[in-house]
Amino acid sequence: MLAMHVYKVIVSNKASSDLDAMAEYIASLYHPESGHNYVNRVLGQLAALSYTADIYPFSRLTTAKRIHPQAKTLSIINHRWTAIFHIDSDFVIVDRIIPSKMMTD
Repeated sequence: MLAMHVYKVIVSNKASSDLDAMAEYIASLYHPESGHNYVNRVLGQLAALSYTADIYPFSRLTTAKRIHPQAKTLSIINHRWTAIFHIDSDFVIVDRIIPSKMMTD
């Protein structure tokens, strides 16, 4: 039986900035706590990568490859956002979180 690899998920500085911008935008539309709650939902979905990162194939999309040569992608929050990440040793590194409509071939 194969043992499941459990990774530690790390959010890069750029991805953290993406989250901050996301929170500010949501807060400007609704209430300040709405932005915080939305980002917590995103972080919850990213946390699942600690167990599931291996199942995602390497991305063929140019946008993702420009961010990292071994990029993988995860569609989150009803396919509105795409998390671009890669695996490095025992870590899943989330490189960016961008609007899904920006993903191109």
